[in-house]
Amino acid sequence: MSLSNRHVLIFILLIACALRLYNYNTIPFSHDEFSALFRLKFDSFYELIEKGVKIDGHPAGVQVFLFYWTKLFGTSEWIVKLPFTILGIISVNFIYLIGKKWYNETVGLIAAGYIASLQFTVMYSQIARPYISGFFFSLMMINFLTNLILNPETNLKRNLMFFILSASMCTYNHHFSLLFAFIVGVTGVVLIKKQYRLKYLLAGIMVFVLYIPHLKIFFYQLGVGGVGGLDGWLGKPHRDFLLQFIYYIFHYSFIVIVLFIAICLLGLLNLKARKINYRFMIISLIWFTVPFLIGYFYSIYFNPVLQYSMLLFSFPFLLFVPLSFLKELRSSFNLIIILLIFSVNIFTLIVQRKHYDLLYHSIYEQVLMDYNKYSVDNSNTIFVVNSKEEINDYLVAKLKIDEKFTLISDENSSHLDLKYYLEKEAQKNKKLYLGCISSIHPNIVPLIQDYFPTIEVQKNYYGGTTYLFSKRQNKTTKYISILDFDSPSANNWSSLENSKIIENGPSSNQNYYHLTKDTEWGPTFSIPLKNVVKNKTNFIDISVDAKSEDSPNGALLVASLDSKGKNIYWAGTDFADLFSKDSNKTRMQHFHHSIKLSDIYLDYENVELNIFVWNKNKKDYFLDNFKIVLRDGNPYIYGLIENFN
Repeated sequence: MSLSNRHVLIFILLIACALRLYNYNTIPFSHDEFSALFRLKFDSFYELIEKGVKIDGHPAGVQVFLFYWTKLFGTSEWIVKLPFTILGIISVNFIYLIGKKWYNETVGLIAAGYIASLQFTVMYSQIARPYISGFFFSLMMINFLTNLILNPETNLKRNLMFFILSASMCTYNHHFSLLFAFIVGVTGVVLIKKQYRLKYLLAGIMVFVLYIPHLKIFFYQLGVGGVGGLDGWLGKPHRDFLLQFIYYIFHYSFIVIVLFIAICLLGLLNLKARKINYRFMIISLIWFTVPFLIGYFYSIYFNPVLQYSMLLFSFPFLLFVPLSFLKELRSSFNLIIILLIFSVNIFTLIVQRKHYDLLYHSIYEQVLMDYNKYSVDNSNTIFVVNSKEEINDYLVAKLKIDEKFTLISDENSSHLDLKYYLEKEAQKNKKLYLGCISSIHPNIVPLIQDYFPTIEVQKNYYGGTTYLFSKRQNKTTKYISILDFDSPSANNWSSLENSKIIENGPSSNQNYYHLTKDTEWGPTFSIPLKNVVKNKTNFIDISVDAKSEDSPNGALLVASLDSKGKNIYWAGTDFADLFSKDSNKTRMQHFHHSIKLSDIYLDYENVELNIFVWNKNKKDYFLDNFKIVLRDGNPYIYGLIENFN
């Protein structure tokens, strides 16, 4: 039996299945999946819409589907994910069909090969959220629209029916798949033959009619916080967003990019001797560019919504633009190209991007599993877990964990409460275990190090980190600067007034810096960031000792990053956050502020780090022991999306 393109397609689909179904029953829920599941616990459809859909910022489609799917089949991870994974696999075939109809089988097969093996599509096929489903319905819609454009006289009713169905599913799936469906639909008006245009317009009206029940939800979400994001956690996209997105698509890998360019360059050979379908090339460019530009400028001027996931619905057409020059090749050549694509993409997916290591180790489970391990091997140890309370309760029950740890979360814990807890527990324990998710406040670790200074073990996962601290003296601290006012050396410090340095201060024989009521700004440390930081996932931990006769409300330990006179980061920690009212008034207290560099966009020229005390309310303070420390971060903290190599 001779090799055919059908055999090549089957091979592509088998690889797509293998990459998505590998160790399938061990894939944990993501944070967003937990959020969706916890919004299914309602007794009626009305409650689901009011309390489970409206507050989310996404259309009702996927949440309604999960509501009934889980009632029928349960909430096991693989059960919940399975429909989305199946849609992800079928999408590979739709890409092939579109590429074949628009251009030729070679273009269809190569595009399918990329969709089958890129992390972007593999990962979202393994997550039960409205991304791969929107991807599937978008491609389904375009496939049947293509039939209406190229062969309207064949199976007209069938193609119109499936176009209406798939476009309607796009509108109920995600606001960006709705936007994409609208853009595609408008394009279709131009492309459809005149004699079929009325029926096509009626199909579009039918899509709108089917969406009318959802308009109330749409306008509610738009009014509350903007469609696509109600939490306010997402920042505005930066000027290089599109470039970073392209790097992400191609695994941040030089070899993946070079291979794609080489394949596209094949299409330029003997270009003059061939007829290129520029119409669909232009359409592809429009279908990717317009949603991106709308998302980008909406995020800049209204509400930040643009993420890589939002571009999933239209991103295949970014691939089609350069691939459209390829001529049809023999099936044997197609297979060779597909083998090259798979060799490079799968290697970088597994080895460089560590896809299965990162995605298959949920931080919510790892903080509990590492706790379980250390609780057996370590006596005289405090155990602290930072997690989302509802997720933690779910997993404690699932994993049958003996819950002898202290849970801290953004909702139920203050830094001062933690300080009191550490003061008490440090008197009778030698070690402390901390398992934390990525949203933990960066001040927490240096606060713990006041009592347990050495990090004995640090395990890095996607989405969080686990630590084991001890009281052993820390000999590996990477000091950037120390200012204790006892020595004359003060490199990189300014605004130091010698008249304010008090010898043999009020509570010891050490020197202090007196920040008086007429002084708003304390000593300032300034240095080019590149001189002290080599890794964007590091932390900069800043601390100072201070005392005041009054409550220290309004004094802040501040850090800022500036580039050519423009501020790119400014944050401070109020002394009141850690001020112990019960402390001896003559005793200095320790205050912290930490910079989490992985959360800051740093692609600017000549970034300068500035650190100072802002005496905002102009009170009397005595300051001592400024310490600025570089701490190793977690390179995998956002590793499924960002580059960590």
